[in-house]
Amino acid sequence: MQSIDELARVITELDASDQQALLDKVAQLNIHRAQDNGADARFQVMQEAMKDEVFMADLREVMEDFSHVDAEETPA
Repeated sequence: MQSIDELARVITELDASDQQALLDKVAQLNIHRAQDNGADARFQVMQEAMKDEVFMADLREVMEDFSHVDAEETPA
């Protein structure tokens, strides 16, 4: 998995026609995503997130951090 910085560096090294082709493709993807049913798009993003090792590691860490809080009762 590439970092944002690595991707940005690669994109800036493209020639102008390749940069424009990439921007056109991104624009097309955004148009298709906007046309999708919102629930379907959100479900797809959730499925992709489940495959992202960094996201899942962060999620596990947050769940662990809050595990003791979840066990506490709220005072009446």
